[in-house]
Amino acid sequence: MKTEIYKIKSSIARKKREREKAATRVAKIIKKWVAANSSYIKLVDLLVGIKVHGTAKEANLKAKLKGWRQRSVAMTKERDSAREQLKKIDDELVQLGLQLARVTEQEFSEVNATDEIVTGVLDLNKSVVGASAIRLEFLNRHVFPRLIGKDGKLVSQISFFSSNGLHKVVAMVNTMTLVKGDLAQKAQDEIEGFFNKFDNSHMDGPTKTMYELTKQILVEKINFKIGPHLYRFLSLELDEDIFPELALAQRYLRQSIRSEKTNSYIRIYERKSRTGKYIPVPQS
Repeated sequence: MKTEIYKIKSSIARKKREREKAATRVAKIIKKWVAANSSYIKLVDLLVGIKVHGTAKEANLKAKLKGWRQRSVAMTKERDSAREQLKKIDDELVQLGLQLARVTEQEFSEVNATDEIVTGVLDLNKSVVGASAIRLEFLNRHVFPRLIGKDGKLVSQISFFSSNGLHKVVAMVNTMTLVKGDLAQKAQDEIEGFFNKFDNSHMDGPTKTMYELTKQILVEKINFKIGPHLYRFLSLELDEDIFPELALAQRYLRQSIRSEKTNSYIRIYERKSRTGKYIPVPQS
């Protein structure tokens, strides 16, 4: 899965370089046409201003003006073709961004996601007291959100077991909430900006999926529904160049999640074999 994610990210990087070249080509064609048209207008003004006809000067001006219409049409076609290529690249970037979001979501839902949580907690627990803030950040982002049940209600306890059956992390909490303040308002504004970019009746499948997922986490105004859809949205890896509004909203929402009254905590256990008894691991 990580190899696939790396390939998609590499494709996005290549496509962004292609887009830069295509945008530069469009700009050059437009600049070339503007310069040619300006020259044409000047020549026309000179020709109109001639009072004595049949001169070499008049013939020279007419010769320079000859064929301008055909050249203008050719440059316009070239510009339209370059713009079409640029639009095609933009569409491909959106598809790659959606593909990256889907793959990272799949990775998050697989068995190794639990192993990453347990391993991460174990590694952080071995750190000195000064690393406690880092551990808390990890728990707030990956562990405590799992305490929200499928019905969106808070459960008091949940256990994570490593795939080898030798380690266990128990997360417990009494109160968890989403701050309804400045950060939530900013997230709401960014998500509304994303909604406004699309016509719901003309979305392709992947874009509509992203739209519907984002819409499910909203209740009204700056209230957000704490539940599986919210944490599914927070787990996505969104490219900031392709989905700038959603990436920023995701960052604001992550920062707004809080556990009130410090009532969230964990317990870590380990055992030597699958049939052995779990023993608490010292956490300080």
